[in-house]
Amino acid sequence: MVCGAADFSLCHSCRRVVRRSGTRPYYAQEPAELLPPAEDASYRSADGSGSVLPVLAAGRYAGNLARVLLAYKNHGRTDLAAVLRPMLAGALHQAAEDAGRSSLVLVPVPGTGRAIRRRGYSPLGLLLGTLGARGLLPAGTSVKPLVRHAPSGLLRLLLPGNLGAGIPRGSGRSQKHLGRRGRRTNVYGTMTAGRAGSLTGARVLVVDDVLTTGATIAEATRALRAAGARVEGAVVIAATSSPARDAGNTAGES
Repeated sequence: MVCGAADFSLCHSCRRVVRRSGTRPYYAQEPAELLPPAEDASYRSADGSGSVLPVLAAGRYAGNLARVLLAYKNHGRTDLAAVLRPMLAGALHQAAEDAGRSSLVLVPVPGTGRAIRRRGYSPLGLLLGTLGARGLLPAGTSVKPLVRHAPSGLLRLLLPGNLGAGIPRGSGRSQKHLGRRGRRTNVYGTMTAGRAGSLTGARVLVVDDVLTTGATIAEATRALRAAGARVEGAVVIAATSSPARDAGNTAGES
């Protein structure tokens, strides 16, 4: 149970509330301090100091939506995919429209093998796979798992300076209790999208479940750009930031 109703993961009333919370996607990149630069200057940081990768969120990571996501990801409540799918689909359609739909590839952030074995499924993979099978993805887009976790040896080579010293095999600890620098170094170099130039000409949107500091999306973006892809932006189901702006970057309701 998520909302406390007997015999339901989520009662009908709470389902309506959660779904309404994801009907107005908004750009949530400004408070996420670890996001990488945008491909161009179309989106700028709040202080105007530079461009930042645009990240469109379906809703805010709080209240019932946060509980639904946690239950879906960590407690085997796969029936809640029916609540999350239309939210993700709406954000994907808006982001694809903003980025231009032509030959746009949706690239999910990969889960770790340990997490997938523990859960028995890939939360993002399940959502995107069902949307694709039902023909609900944006026209002109496709889902491809272009990013994967790099071998630990490659992680050591990619880390700048001596940051790789002392990192155990299989690093990539949970981000939850790490600070800003810890989040960045915890994931830096943990992903790869193939050799340099192998994705030249590809236009992609990174897809993840939750945006907090942006460290994980930044690492996926680094890997894709290193392989030659052009990362137009990212899409998440929920973000920890407040929706001060809607998808048109105008004032919206919280």
